[in-house]
Amino acid sequence: MRILVVEDEFLIAQQLTRDIGSLGDTVIGPFADIAEAMCSLTSADADAAILDVRLGGRTSFCIADQLKQQDVPFVFLTGYTAEDVPARFRQQSIHCKPSSTRSLLLHLHAHRLRFGDADGVRDVLVDMLSYVRLVVSDNAAAERLVERVMLQAISTVEGNAVVGDLRALMIDLMDREIGQNLPRHFH
Repeated sequence: MRILVVEDEFLIAQQLTRDIGSLGDTVIGPFADIAEAMCSLTSADADAAILDVRLGGRTSFCIADQLKQQDVPFVFLTGYTAEDVPARFRQQSIHCKPSSTRSLLLHLHAHRLRFGDADGVRDVLVDMLSYVRLVVSDNAAAERLVERVMLQAISTVEGNAVVGDLRALMIDLMDREIGQNLPRHFH
């Protein structure tokens, strides 16, 4: 996911940027200025956002309003309490500083997985894998879990006529991949 980061504390912004990148997502920003962050909303295509509530003497609520209007999920990262957030944002996830980047991303990825606008099965699988990799830090275990879910879903629709066509397609694609990639690995 492409995650907009709005944070004016340099060390926190740098840590978020490093952590988000190491966990497989891309950072837009980080922005320490509200005007710059607002401009990025029109030029960058953010999938989610992490917002510090207060930047200097201003709040990020105008950015939050714009994100809500664009249906972009976001979380607040703040040293303030939930009571410092306007009522219109109280249903948003509010994380207190310091908070782990993983917990912020878990919330954003879970939202994308459940409510995102995935265009097809591939997008859903990519979203599932991204989310599970955050839940389970072992990538191989995450892949096995997603594979198991995928197999359960396939067995649920096994009686459907489309499954036969899908099976033939998958076998053809597997044979092609083996033919193209295995010779490279055994030289």
